[in-house]
Amino acid sequence: MDDISPSDLKTILHSKRANLYYLEHCRVLVNGGRVEYVTEAGLRQLYWNIPIANTTVLLLGTGTSITQAAMRELAKAGVMVGFCGGGGTPLFSGTEAEIAAEWLSPQSEYRPTEYLQRWVRFWFDDAKRLEAAKHIQRARIERIRQAWTENPRLDEAGFSVEWS
Repeated sequence: MDDISPSDLKTILHSKRANLYYLEHCRVLVNGGRVEYVTEAGLRQLYWNIPIANTTVLLLGTGTSITQAAMRELAKAGVMVGFCGGGGTPLFSGTEAEIAAEWLSPQSEYRPTEYLQRWVRFWFDDAKRLEAAKHIQRARIERIRQAWTENPRLDEAGFSVEWS
């Protein structure tokens, strides 16, 4: 049987891939050339295949470990791997963005923990947090104003908004 090249795995467009997996309390590894996750069932271990060629996202929750070989295979197939807390809740790590889950795309690189340290320092300073919230709200209001007042289709429909 011919080996499948990494480029073959990417031939299914992400828009046509159907699978998103959320796993917790298991191990993700490569077994016999396939990416699988292993769960414990009493004294037995159960192996389950992950169809990486048809998978867009693998979200790993608490109690989950993943091998380097599995990450390598997932990256080759273009599968995005996310790390989160239990039940899909946020996980805090050393990346730049404040989002509900942290993602490692195949092109990701290591980010130093100083990013997290700066974010935490900002978050626990009430004055800085309030100023950031005001800045975000001002930008949001300006964007809404532009969307409603500079839209020719609304004018054509006879709809006008007065801003003071």
